[in-house]
Amino acid sequence: MMNDPRASGQATAERAGLCATCAHVRIVAGARDARFYLCQLSFTDARFPRYPVLPVTACAGYRQAGDPGR
Repeated sequence: MMNDPRASGQATAERAGLCATCAHVRIVAGARDARFYLCQLSFTDARFPRYPVLPVTACAGYRQAGDPGR
C-alpha cells in the first residue's frame, strides 16, 4: 500500500497498540496531522468498533499485516 504510515514508522505500537501492525486497519489522515485508525472489520462485523479506543491491547480480529492467513 502506498504511503502506509506503518512502513514509515509514523504508526507506532505505543500509540496505537495492535492497530499499528494490523492487516485490517486503514489509517485515515485528519486535520493537523491527526491519524485515525479505521478498523475495516467493522464494515462486516458489529463486534469491532469503526474507530477503536487506542491503544488496542487485545483484539479477536487481529492479523499481522502481510500475513497471508485468513
